[in-house]
Amino acid sequence: MKNHFLSALSAGFLLFTTCFAQSANEIAKKVHDLPSGKTSSGLVSVTLIDKNGKTRNRELVSYTMKDGSTDKTVLMFKTPRDVAGISYLTYDYPDKADGSTVDSDSWIYIPAMKKVRRVSGSNKDDDFQGTDFTYDDLGTRSLSKDNFALLGEEKVNGIDCWILEAKAKDPKAKVSRRVTWVNKKTFVVQKGEYYDKQNRLQKTLTADDIKQVNGYWTTLKQTMTNVQTNHKTIYEVKNLKYDEKVNESYFTVSALEREQIK
Repeated sequence: MKNHFLSALSAGFLLFTTCFAQSANEIAKKVHDLPSGKTSSGLVSVTLIDKNGKTRNRELVSYTMKDGSTDKTVLMFKTPRDVAGISYLTYDYPDKADGSTVDSDSWIYIPAMKKVRRVSGSNKDDDFQGTDFTYDDLGTRSLSKDNFALLGEEKVNGIDCWILEAKAKDPKAKVSRRVTWVNKKTFVVQKGEYYDKQNRLQKTLTADDIKQVNGYWTTLKQTMTNVQTNHKTIYEVKNLKYDEKVNESYFTVSALEREQIK
C-alpha cells in the first residue's frame, strides 16, 4: 500500500512538472512569435547614462524584413560623428525540424577600419557599441538555446504577468539566465532580469510606452540598467512604420561595405 501510494504520488508530481514545463515552452514560443509585420523601419534615440549621471546621445536607423523564414535586421548609427556610419546586419534563422539551433549570421562595419567583421556566436552576449544591450538582444534569440520554466505569476504596473525563466543551455554563456515578466493577454515582455555566469543579477530591463502600432504590439521605450556598474541605456523608437516598402539591398554585407544605408 505504501509503495503504491508513493508511486502514484511520484507519477502525479511528474505529470504536474511536465505540464508546467510545457506551459512555459508555450509561453516562450508565443513571446518569440509575436507578430511584427513583414517589414519595419524607424529612428531610434539611444541615451547612455553613466554612474555619475553623465549622458551621451546617439541616433540610429533601424530596418527589418522577413525573407521567407529568415528575419533580417540592419542598424546604422547616424550621430554623433564618432560613431556615425557604424552598421550592424543580422540574419536570424528558424530552428531545424528536429529542434536544433541554427546560429544567426551577423556582421558589423566600422567606417574607420573600412572593413566588415563577422560577429561570432561567442560574442553575441557582448555589449553592442557601448550600450547595455547585447548583440543577442538586437535579434531574435532561438528558443532551442534555452530551457524554460515558469517561476510564478505577478502583477507589473497592474498587469497580470507570468514570470518566465530562460536558462542558457550553453554553460559558457555570459548571460546564464533571463527572467521576464510576460503580459498574460498580449505576450509582451513588461520587464526583465539578466544574470551573469555566477548567477548574480547583472542587468534589469524595463519596458514603457507599450502600444499597438498598425495593429502590432510594440514597445517604444526600453531601459536596460547594469546594476553592477550603475550604467544604463535607454532606447526610444520614433517614426516607426510597419509593412511599408524598405530597400531590400540594405540587408546585404555589400551594402555595409559601400556605406549604402541611409
